Amino acid sequence: MAWFVAGGFIMWVLLFEGVLALSVAIDFARRPIAGKLDRIYSLSRALAWSMVVGVAADLMAVGTKIPHNPAWAKSPDLGLLVLEGFAESMAPLILGGALLSTVYLLVAAGHAKLRDCAP
Repeated sequence: MAWFVAGGFIMWVLLFEGVLALSVAIDFARRPIAGKLDRIYSLSRALAWSMVVGVAADLMAVGTKIPHNPAWAKSPDLGLLVLEGFAESMAPLILGGALLSTVYLLVAAGHAKLRDCAP
């Protein structure tokens, strides 16, 4: 859970969007109807942009908090602090990437069913 907290508020947005995209993708995998794909693609784009925004917001937080904390800014471990902040900023990519890859695995399963059911 520490990596989820490190990602900040955007992690909740990613989780919400991801669960929504997953639910539609699961429905498509069970009952593949081509009309559902537009919704999956739209939700996936929203999820991907939230990943970008999340990483940007987290990097901005690192870039503003370290200089404003004199103990951190003058620390001989400044490089390690920045590296740790960068690592924490990748949390939205990890969560969003895992969700997106699962969504598209389900889409692939639905496509396979569509192909198998085609006349």
